[in-house]
Order: sequence, then C-alpha cells, then structure tokens
Amino acid sequence: MKGYSNNNQPQGCNATDVWNAKEARMSFFRHPITNKRPEAKPVSLFEVYQMVRTNRYRLETEGLRQTEGHEAQRMFKGQHLDYVTPSGVFSYCSDQSLVRHSGILCMDLDDLGERVGELKQWLIDDACFSTLLLFTSPRGNGLKWFIPIDLTRCDHKTWFTAVRNYLMATYGLTDKQVDKQCQNPSRACYLSHDPEAYLRTDLIEFF
Repeated sequence: MKGYSNNNQPQGCNATDVWNAKEARMSFFRHPITNKRPEAKPVSLFEVYQMVRTNRYRLETEGLRQTEGHEAQRMFKGQHLDYVTPSGVFSYCSDQSLVRHSGILCMDLDDLGERVGELKQWLIDDACFSTLLLFTSPRGNGLKWFIPIDLTRCDHKTWFTAVRNYLMATYGLTDKQVDKQCQNPSRACYLSHDPEAYLRTDLIEFF
C-alpha cells in the first residue's frame, strides 16, 4: 500500500510522490456549529496548523477545559470554536454539498487519558500512514489525526473503516476511543490550541 497512483490521488500508506499535500484544501467555518455556511476562501493544511499552534484559540481552549461535565463541554465547543471539514471543500456542511474532496481523512481519537502524548509520537512515526497534521483535541484528552487516502482504490467510508480497524488493532484502542461518528466526509473538526501541533514539513511547504 505504499506510494502514489498516477492520477494525483494519494494512495494511503506513506504516499509521498504525486499527490501534493500542500495543495489540499478544506472548508473553514466560523462558530457556532449551527453555522453551516463556510468562509469563501478554503484553507490549507499549513493554515490550519498555524491557527492551532498560535494563540488564536488559546482562550477558548482553556475555557473549555475549565468547564465541567461532558454535556457542558459539548455545548461550549459548539458555541465558541471554529471548525473545518478536513476531507474537502463544501458549499454547505453536508455530504451532498461536497465540491472537491481533499484526499485527506481525519481520525478523531477520544478519551485517551495519559496516552495522548505517547500516541501522538507513535502516530507521527507510524510505518503505514503518513501523518500530515496532528494536534491535541479541544478537551485535551484526544487527538485529531490527518492522513492521505487514495479515493481511486476505495471510497471515503471504506477508508475510514479500514483505518479505524487498523488503529484499534495496532495501538490497542477501543471502539469508543476511535470515534465511529466521524465516517462522513463533511464531518466537522473543531480547532483548538496546541503549540506542539505536528505538521509534516517535507510534504507541506511553509508559505
């Protein structure tokens, strides 16, 4: 499963040759989560990385982590955090409104507890999938993992299922920890503050 196909689509495991990660784009949405209309200009992986690693969402992230109770945190996120759709550009936040797929899959890992730091490094070093972008989730106990997928080999949801099974088998994660609600292409990814966010700079130029 290594390498790229010849038609500008990423091929999954360690794909690094033809598909250009720096050209991948996704839609950006202002909070609250009920806003389903994206900003006019799609954003790049580098731009998402910059938003996460700088202080842009520091106060919101701190406020969320000081909020007690899962439901209260869920409401706080929805009201105060912007979000992106990592898998592509959309005219509206729904699967039916996909304009262009980015060739990216974002896996949402939850409730990792003290394993967050350990898993972050393991995913960066993963031998099968190339980590494009990786950052700690807004609540601080999970990870957002962006990887390339090749849609000429199978569709988005099939890739999601395969990667989900891989994560559970390889890293001992549970069914609950690898969020199965994130299988649809238009799934929102909340942006948070993580000054130690990872970006694969050999594939994604700083510009």
